[in-house]
Amino acid sequence: MTHKPICWSPQPLWGVPKALPEDWQWVFGHLPPENYPLVTGLIVNGSDGYFDATRMAEWPQLRVISSYGIGYDHINVADATSRNIVVTHTPDVVTQSTAEMAMALTLALVRNLLVYDRQTRKEGRVLTGSNTALSPELYDKRVGLIGYGRTGQTIAKLLTPFGVTIQYTRAHGPHPANPQGYATLNQLLATSDVVIVIIPATPETYHLLGAHQLAMMPRGSYLVNVGRGPVIDESALVDALNRGHLAGAALDVYENEPLVHPGLLQRADVVLSPHRGTSTFETRQRMTETAIDNLVQALQHHPVRIVPEQCQGS
Repeated sequence: MTHKPICWSPQPLWGVPKALPEDWQWVFGHLPPENYPLVTGLIVNGSDGYFDATRMAEWPQLRVISSYGIGYDHINVADATSRNIVVTHTPDVVTQSTAEMAMALTLALVRNLLVYDRQTRKEGRVLTGSNTALSPELYDKRVGLIGYGRTGQTIAKLLTPFGVTIQYTRAHGPHPANPQGYATLNQLLATSDVVIVIIPATPETYHLLGAHQLAMMPRGSYLVNVGRGPVIDESALVDALNRGHLAGAALDVYENEPLVHPGLLQRADVVLSPHRGTSTFETRQRMTETAIDNLVQALQHHPVRIVPEQCQGS
């Protein structure tokens, strides 16, 4: 190991460029603790644990934390700011893959795809003429998007050919690109056959959908989450499913990751994905390149893609 400052990713990354800036020593994977004093930049994701002041103190020269993905709820931004550590993320590059995952989950849920898959495997043959496990069509349904940023708008574009009516809600009111599609959260919940959650985890969005809000949804409606798990009170969701109020749910994110609520695991009306919204070759390549670029730019005193809290405080 040289005595150059170290840029470290505790996890191996997909598609690391062969040529990396030579001003730093780059480490992807295990780093001996005796080298921690040389770490000036980190590339991390949620699986690396929570980064607060105590954790950050392990690297006294740390100047940048580059979050590998759009989410950064695994980083205490206030603690980082107090230590003059820049926090960045990769919001632009995950849009398409996350939107595609939302579509995949929605179609699999509404059209009973996993039920049919399990049935076919169990029987070992096609049950012709069966009228069991019928599903509704997505066509002509009302879809509500909670969140209307890059990903929400891309989901809306992907949904349009299915002949659905799309409405959305967001914290800042009507979006200039589609003011007529705006609804308040309560209006959206009360009038949507399918609700897709896209928003991040913040103190304001924690349990945004609890028992009261889920009860507003029409009986027999569906809930999809590709945003962040803590937005939904999973105990309230399990209760709504148990009572038959909701017809089903599809989740790529969970309230207490890496754990999944046990009440969701054995249900035929629930589709579960292990937080794989960005797990495509193309997106992971872009995430790696962007996370590295974020790190380099910040270390060179030209930070880009800073998390909103630090932008607001600048």
